[in-house]
Amino acid sequence: MSKKESNNNVEAFRPRGGIIFITLLAIAGLYLIYDFISTGEPLSAMIFAAIPVGIVIFVAMIRYYHRIFYILFLSHFLFLLISSLIDLRIGVATLVFNLVITLFIIIASVYKSTSWKDSLNGMLTLFIVWGGFCVLQLANPNAVLEAWNAAISNYLVYPIICAILVPLCIREYRNVEWLLIIWSVFIIYGAFKGYWQKSHGFNEREMVFLYEKGGAETHIIWSGIRYFSFFTDAANFGVHSAMASLGFGLSAYFARTKWLKVYFTIIAALAVYGMFLSGTRAALAVPVGGLMAFAIISRGWKTLFAGIFALLVIFVFFRFTTIGESNQQIRNMRTAFRPDEDASYQVRVQNRELVKEYMASKPFGYGLGLGGKASRYNPKELMPIPPDSWLINVWTDTGIFGISLYVLIHAILFVWCSWILMFKISNKRLRNQLSAWLCVSAGFFIAAYANDVMQYPNAILVYIGFAICFAAPNIEKEESGKVPLPDSANNKKN
Repeated sequence: MSKKESNNNVEAFRPRGGIIFITLLAIAGLYLIYDFISTGEPLSAMIFAAIPVGIVIFVAMIRYYHRIFYILFLSHFLFLLISSLIDLRIGVATLVFNLVITLFIIIASVYKSTSWKDSLNGMLTLFIVWGGFCVLQLANPNAVLEAWNAAISNYLVYPIICAILVPLCIREYRNVEWLLIIWSVFIIYGAFKGYWQKSHGFNEREMVFLYEKGGAETHIIWSGIRYFSFFTDAANFGVHSAMASLGFGLSAYFARTKWLKVYFTIIAALAVYGMFLSGTRAALAVPVGGLMAFAIISRGWKTLFAGIFALLVIFVFFRFTTIGESNQQIRNMRTAFRPDEDASYQVRVQNRELVKEYMASKPFGYGLGLGGKASRYNPKELMPIPPDSWLINVWTDTGIFGISLYVLIHAILFVWCSWILMFKISNKRLRNQLSAWLCVSAGFFIAAYANDVMQYPNAILVYIGFAICFAAPNIEKEESGKVPLPDSANNKKN
């Protein structure tokens, strides 16, 4: 099929040309509803009535396929929210949905003759190398296929999805802003839900998590209650909120419009509130580490000094003052700056020494998905001491060879992305906006040494932060009108 024929097919489905077709579908749907309800089969009626709507949605997705990435991004938050209300295997649901959406975008982009050059980038290359190692892990004598399947999403699938789709779909500055706006909705809900738990207590499902599934051991402690909102646990809630506080705090400064500056500032404040509600001390590593990285990448003396000053204020406040000591959340966070007085930190240090002893005889680890609490998979060997952080979990899963390769790949990725932003992007506002997202990813990995926080929805945020840097040169060119949109068959903006 030629490009001209392809374009004609797309034109036929445009709202103006397809209005009669859509109207006929709607009439058919209404008739089917009447027919099946009259025969006492409401379920069949619903299914058939959904057909016209489904076709309209499908046509819209074909027409605006490069906007579907918003739906993929949204799904990580939405499935997490649904899992807090009903029993849902969030990992399976999110993975299947994301793979279907990714396949659809790929098919649509092939149909519309989209250039794939930008998707064949350095990030994809690095994760193909890492993917080879993950596949070799199937040969681990202790490997269990079910555990490997469960672990591969965060290890490999989401990074590759982002590496391919972000440069393909995120082509304009406003695309980045829309991702932030979608994220902000869930930060608002997360802060409100945390407030509700603090003011009105936990609901029935949350009580089951605390008192039947053992969550109370880590969430009701000597310093008070650690609230977790609609997230899987307080650590996930706290680190995610810290990521948002850094991302939206910096974005507020570099936003293009006044209302976005105000809105992002409010979101950043709500995220800080959520971070303190969680009582997750490791969350402080995100803004601290992220600000250090941003001060370097920004290439501006004012930004550098502002970042250093902000870090000094944070450090002095928590380490050398007693301001806010009567507040439970501040008091709990302050212990992160006094590790010698923190009993739980000392226990972590001791446990990691024991982990080191066990891992001495496991250079390739226990197998993907088996280095943590993996008794449900019935492997030949179990790690006696569950890892207490994501990076330690990578170590126990993949051994010294795996964790070394994993850290090396992410270090190369961060340096590569920083180089792109520092030396290939001349638009200062764009560079700083994308640097903010990259620094969120950097801060996350610092926190990942202290907590197991590679959970939903963090992975998609982290790897968008890397992938968007590889999309940055085209975003800058698009903003200056030097290159067409990704749909080469239709260069007119939608």
